[in-house]
Amino acid sequence: MFRAVYGISSGGKQVERLSFRSGRFFFSVLTYGAVLESFGFDDVNIVLNHQSLADYENMGGFLGAVVGPYANRIKNASFMLDGKTYQLEKNEGENSLHSGTACFGKKVWEVLGVSENGCTLGLATEEGAGGFPGSHEVMVSYTLTGDGALTLDYTVSSSAKCPVSITNHAYFNLNGRKSTVTNHRLKMNAPCYLEVDGGKIPVAVVSVAGTDFDFTSEHEIGERRGGDYDHCFTLPEHPEIHAEGDAASLSVLTSEPSIQIYTGGGLKGDHERFEGVCFETGRYPDTPNHPDFPAAFSDAGKPYKSSTTFALKPKA
Repeated sequence: MFRAVYGISSGGKQVERLSFRSGRFFFSVLTYGAVLESFGFDDVNIVLNHQSLADYENMGGFLGAVVGPYANRIKNASFMLDGKTYQLEKNEGENSLHSGTACFGKKVWEVLGVSENGCTLGLATEEGAGGFPGSHEVMVSYTLTGDGALTLDYTVSSSAKCPVSITNHAYFNLNGRKSTVTNHRLKMNAPCYLEVDGGKIPVAVVSVAGTDFDFTSEHEIGERRGGDYDHCFTLPEHPEIHAEGDAASLSVLTSEPSIQIYTGGGLKGDHERFEGVCFETGRYPDTPNHPDFPAAFSDAGKPYKSSTTFALKPKA
């Protein structure tokens, strides 16, 4: 384990990088945004990153960041909970994306604990930040095993009832070189996807059968739709999600009921379009406005917990 100062945030806070290795596998995280800065094997890093703290603060894309209190989109940046309407920040047209300025991925976290194979980071938010109810105490633990499995365990405790969907926004590239991910082969036992409108707000839950969204058998990402996906897929109780590139394969295990597959069509700056694919486990987008969607809440004395594992397997 190696711990060092990474930089000073625009708000004057010190940001650290914590680096870990287990056998041939490694990962590093930043205390800014609880960002997963690197994850890989030998000298191969399979997640995209920026080159400076200023880039993480100023460039879009949420590279490697822990996103919450509500990841993904909320229609009209508002929702009603127990008879009260909450107005959020509109930061993507009329909608809220990744919680606006309240996003956990734009904050400096504290190091709560460190071990040989991982760490726990914590964050405390202000009452009503971004328009969300209550204040929040958030923890994420990163743990790496010797066989290449990186587990992220999340806990969100709140002072008031609040809809929650927390995820990691890492972009994965399994080719072992700078390239697009359109050649990656993806297979997952997702029975349905969420059809969306022009603002990427769900309008229907649709069977994947016979559509370009059917990955129940293996397909290259670029085989259909030009490789352009930014869609939520529903998951069964025992999800099986598997991606394969030229250098490695990745399996995703999660306690969550859905996964947003985003192939990086909006990447720009120091990364090209489709250079990484995100596996954003969590709740459906706009769940607070859909009583029929599987909701999750944190509340006083009732924390929200979830877990996701990224299991990496090198090809050589």
